[in-house]
Amino acid sequence: MANDIDYYTPLQTVVAYCMDGNGKSDGDQDQAWLLGLRALTDLNYEFAGQVVTVRLPINSNKTVSFPSGVISWTKVGLLNESGQTVTIKVNNSFTKWRDLNPNRIELLTPDINNSIAALTAAPLFLNYYYNGNYCNLFGVNNGLIQYGECRVDEANGVIILPIDFRYDHVMFEYLSAPIKQEDYMVPTALQEAVIAFIEWKLKLAPREMYIAAKTEARRRMPNKKVTLQQISQVVRESSGMKLRS
Repeated sequence: MANDIDYYTPLQTVVAYCMDGNGKSDGDQDQAWLLGLRALTDLNYEFAGQVVTVRLPINSNKTVSFPSGVISWTKVGLLNESGQTVTIKVNNSFTKWRDLNPNRIELLTPDINNSIAALTAAPLFLNYYYNGNYCNLFGVNNGLIQYGECRVDEANGVIILPIDFRYDHVMFEYLSAPIKQEDYMVPTALQEAVIAFIEWKLKLAPREMYIAAKTEARRRMPNKKVTLQQISQVVRESSGMKLRS
């Protein structure tokens, strides 16, 4: 006999539970479904967001377009030989100017450059000379390996890269917005919170019922529970964190 309760439950099923429990007709289904999407958006912002990882191609103007349905992003990086995502540095000095223009690179005509002639005209003191090059040691980078830099323009939905970026793809992790489709799945731990939200908005229950259900859902989320494997993982990772002579 198949088990009807699983880690994920279709949103359509959760909405049907709410409608059946309150004696609603099929005419209320569309409204209840939209309220269910609003409930998931609220819960995702609070604690229940499921991170989505995608590999995105780089556009010809050295930008990367967001996938659809991005609520917020969590990581931008590159894929290494071990299948791990190596993050790249966020540099907010990159301009957002014309970042949606296909001819962005051609439009980025520099006002200054790094030549010695240009630098000597600026009020700078270059205190270091090596192998025919002058530079200033103030603010020198640390010893971490840098695979590239980027800036994220949330308003326009693009990742801005330098014109000399050498890679063809970037890894992008983000929280996705719920979408209205029959097979959209939600964690079963959120089921009662979604139902309470719909009932609150339909004036079938007070707001306090939703707050209580949301609090309980936060406690029930699988990633909030401490397991023996998680404890073992902490022991493994902390065993190498010690001072060595």
